[in-house]
Amino acid sequence: MNTIDYVYRFDPRNPSTKPPPPDAEIARRTLEDGNRMFAQWMASCQSQTLTLGEEPRYVVQCNGLEVGMVRKQGGIPKQAPFAVVVGCSDARVPTEMIFGQGFNDLFVIRVAGNVLGDVCVGSVDFAVEALSESVKVIVVLGHSGCGAVTGAVDAYLRPLKFWSKSTSPSLRMILQKIFVSVRESANALEEVWGPEAKMLSGYRDALIETSVGLNAAQAAFALRQEIELAGRWEIEVLYGVYNLFNHQVSMPNDPAAPPTDGNVCLARAPTNPREFLALGHKMAEILKPTQGNVLQPTPEQTVVFGGNGSSEAR
Repeated sequence: MNTIDYVYRFDPRNPSTKPPPPDAEIARRTLEDGNRMFAQWMASCQSQTLTLGEEPRYVVQCNGLEVGMVRKQGGIPKQAPFAVVVGCSDARVPTEMIFGQGFNDLFVIRVAGNVLGDVCVGSVDFAVEALSESVKVIVVLGHSGCGAVTGAVDAYLRPLKFWSKSTSPSLRMILQKIFVSVRESANALEEVWGPEAKMLSGYRDALIETSVGLNAAQAAFALRQEIELAGRWEIEVLYGVYNLFNHQVSMPNDPAAPPTDGNVCLARAPTNPREFLALGHKMAEILKPTQGNVLQPTPEQTVVFGGNGSSEAR
């Protein structure tokens, strides 16, 4: 049977075939290259382009020495991830897979809306201190269509929903952490689209996508401050958004962009608040409605986007 394989490979003859990235820049490239491979695999699956020959096309090398497949006498595997990833709990975003990484490569922290609560920040602090020999980058990973961000947007647009009995106090705490990003996104859309932005087709969906990007950027900004206070200048803080349609991590994210290797990009964390304004404006321009430019992400809703002058349904 012909298949399109995404393989985690261990070679017992050469059990440690993938050296860890030596610095933050190479760590960033490693994550981006891994995402390109994953997105190419997903594109092959969607187009049903079959693997040729006996060798799988998409292979993630696994270091047996690092995960205990080959044990040193009397020892257990040493934890040595090169990246800390703060991502969303969404089941559609399998962190190791989308970055093309294997066992012991990533220290993954997942929470709804990738918000920074005390436990989340404490987990980052633990990784930075206890795993300081290996960690080179910290990544905040949002994703398109995020349910937590959508909830915050809907509560912003319809405040009574926020206080309804169906919204628990614990969930309200998550939504509150996203409200600043939502408000800043709403300001950007109004400035770019005009004062009647709320009346234009696709406003809610554009507000969600803009808020997803700004929410990730603001979390990265906060973590950058944590890292600087700790004096860990060698660790780079990055952020990006995983696009559920083209399976690529990028920043800024264009939901209508076809998959190309050039899309993949992890951005460096903002260094000052002015960068949030610039990012909001850039996202608003990308998502600005244009006639005939319609994206249909789900059967339940139609979203109007702009930015590339073309129409694409997925």
